[in-house]
Amino acid sequence: MRKLLSANFFSMLHTKRLWLGAIFMAGFAGIEIWSRHRLISQGFTDATIDECILSFAPLIFVLLPIVCGLFINTDYHDGTIRNKLTVGRSRSSVYIANLLIVWLVEVFYVVIHLVVVLVGGIGLKFNNPADTLLKGGLLLLTIAAIAAIASFIATIMTGRYALVLCALLALGLMFGSQMMSDMLANPDMTPDYEQVLVVTDDDGNMQYEYYDHAGNKYTDPDDLPMVPNPGYVSEPLRTIMRKYNDVSPGGQLWEIIRGGHVERDIEKQERVELAAPAWELALYSVLLIGGFTLLGLAIFKRKDLK
Repeated sequence: MRKLLSANFFSMLHTKRLWLGAIFMAGFAGIEIWSRHRLISQGFTDATIDECILSFAPLIFVLLPIVCGLFINTDYHDGTIRNKLTVGRSRSSVYIANLLIVWLVEVFYVVIHLVVVLVGGIGLKFNNPADTLLKGGLLLLTIAAIAAIASFIATIMTGRYALVLCALLALGLMFGSQMMSDMLANPDMTPDYEQVLVVTDDDGNMQYEYYDHAGNKYTDPDDLPMVPNPGYVSEPLRTIMRKYNDVSPGGQLWEIIRGGHVERDIEKQERVELAAPAWELALYSVLLIGGFTLLGLAIFKRKDLK
């Protein structure tokens, strides 16, 4: 295993894709810090460095599966994997070594991001260091889960389309879960109006006029009749979508960054903020890592490497 890791480490260090990714991470971190200092200069004294520290997650969530797909797929087409097996390395060792090197790349990118943020953010204050540290650890685990899934895909699929699939998977999980979260935040009832007009009186004061589908005018939005919202997700699909977002790495990504999700309390008719327990999110990530790793090992052991 040690020799496999050394070979993978040497190979990864000499690839342009690793350093291009590092440049992206450093540049993105620099932009985040610059925007935070700009807010401070504009008088927003409550701007903190916490969000800058956690901003690595969406970028690396997409970047790491692409690097993973390129690394493993290149090994296939260069015959490197066959050479490793020819010299007596087990398939399990090859698979685990590839997964470990991808996780090392994750740590490397996060370290680059943190160095740029902490050095460039000298003078900025923390809002809640303990909470930021907890969220950062959960995000590392979530990204490790998407890396395990990408390693599984890149290992069992030898074609060039594996790279595209890894990229689409990361994008689909991230934006798909965001869309689901927005759908679940829709209220069950919505005001019934067809159009809103802005009316300006002689004194220059603006007033909103609401018109329902029957043409009735309302000046107070609270007086508008309420009708069932066609965009509301009802049970049992609601529970299924919420559980999917809790388990999916993409759903966990937004759950952690946003500090929870918004639901609609039907009884109180108000929006409430809820958050999945940290231990639950961590458990799902560990289960995904273990499940896809075991499945990948089982398939790779029987795979015909022509």
